[in-house]
Formats: sequence, structure tokens, C-alpha cells
Amino acid sequence: MSTYITALENEKDYSNPENLVWRGYRRNDGRVGCRNHLVVLSTVALTDRLAQEICANNELFVPVTGAFSRGLQQQDEKILENFIEAVVFHPNVGGALILTHDRQYMEKLKASLPASNNIKFLSFMSCAGREQAVEAGRIAGLELSRQIKLERQSISFSDLCIALECGGSDVSSSICSNPMIGVFSDRLAHAGGSIIVSETAEFIGAEAIFNERCSDNQVKKSILNYIRKRERLMSRDAGKDYRGTNPTNENIEGGLTTLIEKSMGAVSKTGTSKFVSAIGFGERVDKAGLHFMDTPFFSPVSLTGMMMAGCTIGLFAMGVYNPSGNMLCPTIKICGNPKTLQQWSGEIDVDLSLYFLGQETQTQALSRITKEINLIFGGKPSIAEKNKEGQFMLARSLEAL
Repeated sequence: MSTYITALENEKDYSNPENLVWRGYRRNDGRVGCRNHLVVLSTVALTDRLAQEICANNELFVPVTGAFSRGLQQQDEKILENFIEAVVFHPNVGGALILTHDRQYMEKLKASLPASNNIKFLSFMSCAGREQAVEAGRIAGLELSRQIKLERQSISFSDLCIALECGGSDVSSSICSNPMIGVFSDRLAHAGGSIIVSETAEFIGAEAIFNERCSDNQVKKSILNYIRKRERLMSRDAGKDYRGTNPTNENIEGGLTTLIEKSMGAVSKTGTSKFVSAIGFGERVDKAGLHFMDTPFFSPVSLTGMMMAGCTIGLFAMGVYNPSGNMLCPTIKICGNPKTLQQWSGEIDVDLSLYFLGQETQTQALSRITKEINLIFGGKPSIAEKNKEGQFMLARSLEAL
């Protein structure tokens, strides 16, 4: 047996996630996080470097930067405002230092965000030089760190809110990692948890599935409208024919030959549960169940949107290796491709190669996935977290002024 295939430890039965002990941080709004991060949030590209300097050599701080622009038009400005609030009050965040370039924007944010003792602000241009700004930021961060101490407590499996992602799609992800994530998703939906899937373009070619899997006609209509909108954006009239450029070269090399094959593989990670809502980019979910989010197909953007919605952990199915992640939503990488696991053995959290090769049952594969989710939710760093992988990227609709 190859060294990259390891046997599942049998010290505990992980096949039923509802029977496991889940521990997390319960927030004032009732949501539950798996981390208690202190974030240093840069609200504009001009303060990105300041955020990085404040966080340098300090594992307490997580920098949140996105090269955000000034002069955004109204729709994109609203997305940025939603992002700031979503990060500051995310279930995995215990406290936040918000950096602005000027005092005026700082005062605007102070007035618009809900009041909280776990938020501090720093205006770069109000400081007497860069060194003072960095020192002021570090002092504010340390003050916050003394305030956000919180103990994990027992929670229910139904308190989980997970993001579903896939990338580097090939035959193995279509028949192995994606469907197995779908099995876990169904378990969570049945238990009363929340699941979000995004990347609207991944559903082009699989529209018929929504005829049977939506909770009502309005949800079906909304999802189909989102798909049509994305396809129009990538039509020949816009200079790009999505049905002609997807599958990508790596997808074809991995054995996928048509867009429908790729789309059906991607859809399989949603399991068999009904979609209970269709939401826009970054919108917060307000009820349990499986949700469809309209996002671009680039994984850093879609992961950012699902993090904004409140997802506290992400399941990332892959065939060919993909380095995406999100530092506020620990990303668990799941793969069954023996070649990928051999080449990238230290970068995959869950090895499903035995299941892909027919040497393991579905129950054993589910146990393998559930065990890693349980451990990472409880505090074990995911490999993406160790590597500090991931970017914060927002969907954009219009050019900045």
C-alpha cells in the first residue's frame, strides 16, 4: 500500500456526527464560531501595509486586507460596507481593530456599525508618522486581546454553518470527494444546520436539477435567474463564451469532457436536500438548511462571500490541487485522487483515496471526513490555516469612479 494512504483510526465512531462532542464559541447573537480571532481589518488598500506591520510576528492578530478601492459606485460600496460588518461580527471573530486612512471615514464607520466593546478604530492619517501608527495599532490590539478571552462550550451539531467549495475538478472529485461532501451536507441539513453553496457558473448545464430540489417555486425561479444572469455576463456578446471555455485545460486533463459533466460533479456536493433560499453575494443566511449564493466562480471570491454569510468552516473538494482558503473560515481540503495525494501529500486534510479505489465503504469515508471536521472545528488548525492561505476578494459590478 502506498505511503499516502492511511487507515482510519478506530478509537471513536465518527460515522454519526450528531453523536460527537462539538465545542465552539457562542456569540451574543446566538451564532457559534470555531475560532476566537482578533482581526486587524484594513478598509482600503492604503492601509493594507499598516495592517500587515501591526500583525507582524504576533500570532494573536489576523490581518484582513483586500486592496479595497476608494470611489466605489453605490452597489459596490454597499458590498464593502457589508464586508466590514460581516468580518467584525463574524462568529469566528472575538474582536476587531478597524483601520481607516482618514478620520472622516473612521467616524462614518463608528456611526454606522453596531456599538461593541470588542471593536477599536485607528485612522492612519491621524497618527504622527508610520512608526506611531504601527505602535498605536499594536497597543490597541493587545488591549482587545485582554477583552476577548472566551471559553469553548458544548454546542449542537446543528449549530454548524458550512461553506461548500470545489476546485481543480476531475473524475475523482466528480465521483468521490464532491459526492461524499454531499453525504455530510445532507446529515447537517437533516440535523437543522446551515449549508451554503456558491459559484453560480458551476451550475450552468445542471439547471434541470432545480426542478425537483427547491423548497418552493420562488426559490427555483431565483436560482435560475441567477444562473441566466451569469451566463449572459459570460456570453459571446461580452467577449467570452463560458460554454466554450469550460471545462478548463486541467479539467479536461483530469478526464472531464463536457460542461454538464463538470457541473453535475460540482452540484453533487450539495447532496440531496432541498434549497431553502437563493441569496445575493455575501448576504447573511437567516434560517437553517441548504442555501444557494450567487457569486463569481473564482474560489477566493466565492469563499469570501460565504464567509460573509456566516459560514464558520469550509469543505473544499478537489481533484487537482488548489491552494485556495479563507483565514476567517477554516478550509478543509478533501481529495480522493491518488496522484494529487502523492504530489501534495502535506497539503490535503482528508485523504479519500481508499474510497476512490474501492477499498473503503461510504460509511468509512464519511467517518474520515467527519473526524477531521470535528477536530478542526474544535481547534486543530487546518492545513490552509497553517499555510495562511486565502485572500479576501469582493465581487465587483462597476468600475470605481
